[in-house]
Amino acid sequence: MKKTTFKVTYFIRKDKSYTNGEVPITIRITLNGERVEFIGKHNVDPTLWNQATNRAMGKSAAAKSLNTYLDHVYIKLCDSMRDLEERGIEVTAANIKDNYLGIISYKQVTLFSAYDEHNDKMKALIGKGYTYATLERHYTTRNHLLDFIRTKYNKDDIPLERVDNVFVTDFEFFLRSEKNIGNNTTVKYLRNLGKVLRIAFEAGHIKKNPLSSVRLHIEDIDRPFLDERELQTLFNKTFTVQRLEQIKDAFLFCCFTGLAFIDAKNLTQEHLYTTSLGKVWIKMQRQKTKKWSHIPLLPQAKAILDKYDKHLIRKQGFLLPFPTNQKMNAYLKEIAELCGITKNLTTHCARHTFATTVTLANHVSMESVSKMLGHSSILMTKIYARILDSSVEREMNELENILKFDVDD
Repeated sequence: MKKTTFKVTYFIRKDKSYTNGEVPITIRITLNGERVEFIGKHNVDPTLWNQATNRAMGKSAAAKSLNTYLDHVYIKLCDSMRDLEERGIEVTAANIKDNYLGIISYKQVTLFSAYDEHNDKMKALIGKGYTYATLERHYTTRNHLLDFIRTKYNKDDIPLERVDNVFVTDFEFFLRSEKNIGNNTTVKYLRNLGKVLRIAFEAGHIKKNPLSSVRLHIEDIDRPFLDERELQTLFNKTFTVQRLEQIKDAFLFCCFTGLAFIDAKNLTQEHLYTTSLGKVWIKMQRQKTKKWSHIPLLPQAKAILDKYDKHLIRKQGFLLPFPTNQKMNAYLKEIAELCGITKNLTTHCARHTFATTVTLANHVSMESVSKMLGHSSILMTKIYARILDSSVEREMNELENILKFDVDD
């Protein structure tokens, strides 16, 4: 690697003396052999100047003031060179001089110009490593940032350099207080912002990523699921309103297969195959993680698929009618109320019900559940390993039959 040579020298211009007899000082920057010069803001009596030392001679107030100024110029020129490096601007002698003088021109990057560039690139990669759901979360983060900046700064954008530790702390407080957003969702928004800041830092737009040293903690949460009684109630319920009946069936299908909402929505005939023993399986790659799920269809799930064999959705290639995730969650609240279920029914609740009530509570091994859910690690599956009251009662009944101690009257 070629060594960088940087030098600052000063010399006087005797040919340009002023009426008071002083002459200007020229400051020369030399970087890897390239030279540029500019006139300094201080003058000097030529009889006091020592060209060999690049300093004024003597201990007079004028000499001390000039030498202090020259030391200050050197430090600022070093800072100018370092600033160019951190901004990702080409480091040349001319740019060092212009940056020191405050006349260098460079495009100022704002927070939203950086975020919009990130989102535009992600949008172009939908289906090529990213999903639209991921992009939507970045859109939401951007909207929260806009609300925050309008509230705090009364502006629609700010320079990216103003996004510092104080900004991040205030934004986090804004999400928790003004937006009333929980810890885990707040952490996800901050991580989204952190990704954009990391890209900006690597591009040289900011000197430091204020989120690089921040530890964001995801709290363990109680994942809601339907117990056996609630699942049976929903399964036995028939709705005369077609919209609710379809939502119920879509939800139950996820309960008996463990598929996430988007995977169940995108399920086609190509994802089904029949074994030599006549058992129908689902084999598909999860959209979120790209991991493969292998799921044998339970009779309850197979019956739901058969129910919609003639539905118009089949002409579009899909097996079941699904609305948007947002609409489905809204309808599920209505269904829960009609069924007397007090839990918050969401599309995620169905996947949790499959893992907990349908499989693990019925002694299906964790390894098998992990494979059906498409988890990359069995540690992910362990979060569903709950101890149900029914399991405790069943195991204690078995223990009761084993223990043969006499009970005194």
